[in-house]
Amino acid sequence: MNRKFREIDTTLIGLNQSTDAHFKWLVTVLRYVASKDVELMEITHEDAHQHCEFGQWLNAQLLEERGDRHYLLDISTHHRKVHFACQQIITAIDARDVSSHSYDAFETALLGFTEALSLYKVHLLQLRTSYDALTGLPLRRILDESFDAMNAGQEASGLYLMLLDIDHFKKVNDNYGHLTGDAVLRSLALHLEDNVRRSESVYRYGGEEFIILLRAKSDREATAAAERLRRSTAEVSTVSGEHTVRVTFTTGLSRVHRGEPLREVLERADMALYRGKQSGRNCTMLIGKNLDCMKVSG
Repeated sequence: MNRKFREIDTTLIGLNQSTDAHFKWLVTVLRYVASKDVELMEITHEDAHQHCEFGQWLNAQLLEERGDRHYLLDISTHHRKVHFACQQIITAIDARDVSSHSYDAFETALLGFTEALSLYKVHLLQLRTSYDALTGLPLRRILDESFDAMNAGQEASGLYLMLLDIDHFKKVNDNYGHLTGDAVLRSLALHLEDNVRRSESVYRYGGEEFIILLRAKSDREATAAAERLRRSTAEVSTVSGEHTVRVTFTTGLSRVHRGEPLREVLERADMALYRGKQSGRNCTMLIGKNLDCMKVSG
């Protein structure tokens, strides 16, 4: 399963568990108000929001480098307001000077906190639907949304797009059944993910087609990386029931030039892929911006 897909699931589980814990915290507040037989850090401390279970989970998330940090910061702000409003009510109760304003402030804080949580959950669930349920890989939507930023942020290493198609995949489905075909797709996705660098991304483009964004300084380095993936894939055996299947792929490879749209890069890579299939499959075809193709393997 894709790393990001796992991270989303882990975040959702942690968010739900810590949110449940915060509802329990509200019950603890009521008990404290009734008895006050013990000092509780998550209620009475100046930084109470740092000590409750939800606060501890939230702080752990904020220590990581995350693309959804703005959601977490918004939640943190509202979480702090909930604890502050709670302390204000407790102080007012102690002074026997509780007004409706105190309760209204607490209610407003709770509603703001709940809304911030809901927005984050919607974001995570929408993000999750942008990943393929079969392979766990990000789908075309993620590539569409992130490509311009990745292109603009190119380092000296350079960026290449690799469009690959499993050779004769229809025969796998016809000869062994669609369950075996699904197993082959999962196996290939896992193999590709395990054999690219963390700075590189693998996407399921559709059917038996995949896209990889490679970091490479030159055509030579990019074709070497593509060839390494092609050769290693041919050695992978997928076991599904009584069947053991090996597949190969054909790929079209193109450099991503600064400022050019994804559509243009995909058109070139698709053209190279088509020529690779015409030339016998199981090969890497490199295509330049002027559409000249070169077969580098097969």
